[in-house]
Amino acid sequence: MGLLDRLFGGRRSPEPTDAGPPGPEEALARWRHLLVRAPHEALAEAHATALEALDDGARAEVVQRLRAALLALEPGAMVPGDPSVVVRAAARAERRTPGFLERALAGDARGRQALPGIAAAAVASVAAAPFLRGFQPPETPVLPELEADSGPSMSPGGDHADGDLDDED
Repeated sequence: MGLLDRLFGGRRSPEPTDAGPPGPEEALARWRHLLVRAPHEALAEAHATALEALDDGARAEVVQRLRAALLALEPGAMVPGDPSVVVRAAARAERRTPGFLERALAGDARGRQALPGIAAAAVASVAAAPFLRGFQPPETPVLPELEADSGPSMSPGGDHADGDLDDED
């Protein structure tokens, strides 16, 4: 046992990064937290690191998705094909238009499947670490239709208890 261990009462508690890579849902939660907290320079660096982790085909697809989203955001703008420039522009766009990166990367089923991997690689980067300190995963959200007094309730048979809303008049 070292001096610091004696002073602080034993071994340190494991850091979240000591637990191994996060699962897909936690990676997305951490990534969304990063998107809100980190400045665009750190976002650009984290996403550049994530791009480096991808194979050539996946990297090209992500860059193409970001370029298309940037062009849609600012029609007529010139967006070069250089991945580092595209990532920096996308990070600035995320600051100006929160949710930009998620919409750009997960615009279809294939993108939604790839997003957890990109998110995991981004949050694993050194640039992301300072902005994820103290991160607490959100509690499991209650779906709106399951909250009390959120609207018509469902009877066990599947019909609305307040009357059938599907009838056409």
